[in-house]
Amino acid sequence: MIASLRGESLKSRKRWANWILFGILLLTLLAFGYVLTYVILKNPPRNFESRVPASVLKRQVFPENLLPNVLSSISTIGAAIMIILGSLSTASEYGWLTVQTILIQKPGRVAVLAGKLLNLAIITLLIGVVALGSAALTSYLLVTVDGSTSSFPPATTILKGFGALWLELAVWTAFGMFLGIAFRSTAAAIGGGLTYLFVGEALAAQLLRDTPVFKEILKFLPGVNGGAVNASFGLTFRNPNAGTQLVDAARGSITLVVYLVLFTVLALLIFQRRDVAGS
Repeated sequence: MIASLRGESLKSRKRWANWILFGILLLTLLAFGYVLTYVILKNPPRNFESRVPASVLKRQVFPENLLPNVLSSISTIGAAIMIILGSLSTASEYGWLTVQTILIQKPGRVAVLAGKLLNLAIITLLIGVVALGSAALTSYLLVTVDGSTSSFPPATTILKGFGALWLELAVWTAFGMFLGIAFRSTAAAIGGGLTYLFVGEALAAQLLRDTPVFKEILKFLPGVNGGAVNASFGLTFRNPNAGTQLVDAARGSITLVVYLVLFTVLALLIFQRRDVAGS
């Protein structure tokens, strides 16, 4: 497994697509989630209408709201980026026909996949650290420029928020990794993952959340449960547009852990039992 981890680490560092995805994630989080939001709310247009004044809304980019702001971004663009990252890590091996070469070396299938899993766990950890750290620095700079005062949440709250962040990143990465092995096609894995995320999760959750039958189904979806975990780190001001969560944070956390284990086990079973010929 150590040899596999070393190989996967080298491939991850050399693969430009990974760095581009990370750059997109960081740029989206900081540029749109912080800088652009602050600029608009600092100088709202004349037709700006909101039940919460812009002078209050802009505090969402200040240090006091670090966790809810970062987690809300991760649940959307972050989830999409991690699905692509996970899909590339496995499906590309079939597209390049390198999976056969890997398996004729010393590591067995379990060791190969374990190396990939451990490498992805490290990557998601580093992405979480850099994203949260960059957001914290940006929020500090913005509140300084604004001339206002704002304090970061307690250290224990930040640690809990980082745990939630890492868990969500890991779940969506494992989902992409599983799709890559199941479909053996990068395009199919990415397309299927993004379709599920933006249609099966986002659209269905909005349109069917008040339908009794579908409401019970929605309670088991990873995105809905991730949203419940994120909602436990609320803004410091009342947001009348915030929706009611279908499950509580505790159930959401447990469900995400179950999905993480499920995607990992399914990927391992398929990788062990199925032929590794190209797609």
